[in-house]
Amino acid sequence: MLKLLLGITLNIGLLASTTVAAASAEMSPVQSRACGENHGETPLASQIGSASFMHNLAQHPESIRAIAQKLLEEALNEEDTETPGCTSDCDESKRSEIIYRVSPIDFLSQEKQNSVCSQFEAQTTTSPLEFGPKKFGTIEQLNDWIMDFSQGNGPDGKLLYDQCSSNCSPRYTFLISEGLGRYTVKARVLCGLARDKSNNRYRISTALRRLCIDSDR
Repeated sequence: MLKLLLGITLNIGLLASTTVAAASAEMSPVQSRACGENHGETPLASQIGSASFMHNLAQHPESIRAIAQKLLEEALNEEDTETPGCTSDCDESKRSEIIYRVSPIDFLSQEKQNSVCSQFEAQTTTSPLEFGPKKFGTIEQLNDWIMDFSQGNGPDGKLLYDQCSSNCSPRYTFLISEGLGRYTVKARVLCGLARDKSNNRYRISTALRRLCIDSDR
């Protein structure tokens, strides 16, 4: 639930800045971003979801779990959406990837933020914590992993919780692609400013981006 089903309150505590570098070294690497992300994306959908425990337990239509399942299914079934082409130094692929983001709506005012959260906000904005790639056979399995990961369950979720504690909050970006009947996901987490816990609503969005390949591969 990101400490309430995609409502994790990631608190960094008194960890030194070198912890982020060590954490990144321990996490599974992702592919080079040279060609993969130097072009535009096409927005698909954006909704507000509730991280309320009861909403998610009952899979209420306004819960993050239900909205995530719906938006992922819609995005994976998009066939006619135009996406910006690759840059001249990259080879174009016929495939695209889904960019799935989840972020709190409200954050504490600046005077209520602790210095550690502000420090990690700056660090992980440019160098987010990275996990994956992970592969799944169905959208349901993919969504279940995202939910478990964000609640600190499973090896990846436990590693996330080990690296992020105190009252700093995460924003998630999941990069999802489909091929050979399987779904591949890579996760990036920005651990930063603490959210306002009086508001359990999160913004959930999807976008589409063409997969590009380094020309010299």
